[in-house]
Amino acid sequence: MTKDKSDGEVLLEGAYDLETPEDSVNFYRDFSSTYDTDFAEALGFTLPNRVAHTYLRARNPNDTPIADLGCGTGLVADALRDTDVVIDGLDISLEMLEKADKKNTYRNLLQIDLTKSVAGHENVYKAVLSSGTFTHGHLGPEAIDMAMRLGQSGCLFVLSINLAHYGTLGFGAKFISLSEIGTIYDFHTEEAAIYNNPDHDHSADRALIVSFRKA
Repeated sequence: MTKDKSDGEVLLEGAYDLETPEDSVNFYRDFSSTYDTDFAEALGFTLPNRVAHTYLRARNPNDTPIADLGCGTGLVADALRDTDVVIDGLDISLEMLEKADKKNTYRNLLQIDLTKSVAGHENVYKAVLSSGTFTHGHLGPEAIDMAMRLGQSGCLFVLSINLAHYGTLGFGAKFISLSEIGTIYDFHTEEAAIYNNPDHDHSADRALIVSFRKA
């Protein structure tokens, strides 16, 4: 007998099927109000906490303000709530930003399509974090260059990347290239679980958390 998929699994698989920025805008318009409960809580989405932990371990006192890319409803900021950081949330979905705004954890919330432009926000941030945005259906390695424009020299980047797509979508090759030309330094990776709830079809999914600094 086939087990019915939960609302969170349906949401996740729908997100993986996205192909364009417009798809993302339309998709998250429908799910913004239930994202925290049906997806994050129900599936045990622990990756934002791991990204926040890696940032706190790697940072120095000057690594703020932070840009949280693809901030969604603000799960990374939730994990950093009791720290001294200043954090801005960036997302393509206005509805997700509106949800995040209600938590009062961000200094600013900005609707930005990272595949197009970050005009007006270049060289602003001293740290750039992202959890769950660099994956299939969302942002690929081509968006790394645009993300790097947000950071000042020495900016700390901590990005989660779906492990199944790190090699196949070219993320590994991208970071090797950036390291070889001296654009980034102090590059590290660590493998992490994406979920801590074992009772769903994607419970074994893994991510690589990459950290580096902009030269």
